[in-house]
Amino acid sequence: MFRREEVEKILSQARRMDPLLKMFGVADHQYRLASPVDLAFVRTIEEKYHFRFPEDYVQFITEVGDGGAGPGYGLYSFGYYHTEVKSAKEAKVREAYLCGLGREIQLLPIEPEWLEDFCISKKEYEKNPEKYFRGGRGSFNWDNDTPYGFFHLGTYGCGRDFGLITAGERCGQVFINDAEGSFELESDSFQAFYQDWLDFILDTERFQKELEEWRKIRNR
Repeated sequence: MFRREEVEKILSQARRMDPLLKMFGVADHQYRLASPVDLAFVRTIEEKYHFRFPEDYVQFITEVGDGGAGPGYGLYSFGYYHTEVKSAKEAKVREAYLCGLGREIQLLPIEPEWLEDFCISKKEYEKNPEKYFRGGRGSFNWDNDTPYGFFHLGTYGCGRDFGLITAGERCGQVFINDAEGSFELESDSFQAFYQDWLDFILDTERFQKELEEWRKIRNR
């Protein structure tokens, strides 16, 4: 279980090490958490759309922060679905997306001969072939190109998003989904996924090394 004050302490350390926000993605969230979202709202949406978030994610967004500091460009806010829609098109897309969260996505193994089609490194695949999948037939809402049963937590950019499975036997696991339609198992839970990112900050030697690489890239 995360506590906001403990997470804030780690984020403060990151801001001290990276005051100019040179690390990849952090200019968007600046190592800051958004305010928590109301638990009653989360439960209302779950009941209305017939899905259930894992409790570690619910605890995080209702007690720690609903979006902001996190891997990639940061975490998306679930509270977005509490905001007023700006157009009929946005309302339709939002409704279709939420309706799909209760529908189990079918994940099928990726065979070695398909690696190039899915832009997967052969070297990385051979390390652990069981973490790579493709969406089966009927796993996507083609109206908005969104996988069913997959709540988008954020993005790494370049068509690589990360999200939480919200239905079926893999509910609670975090996957990376890319523009080619592949899925890569990132973590068995949201808590483990976010803790890995916090541990990266706490590993000051590793953090400073990667920060220096991004400084070089930005100063070219």
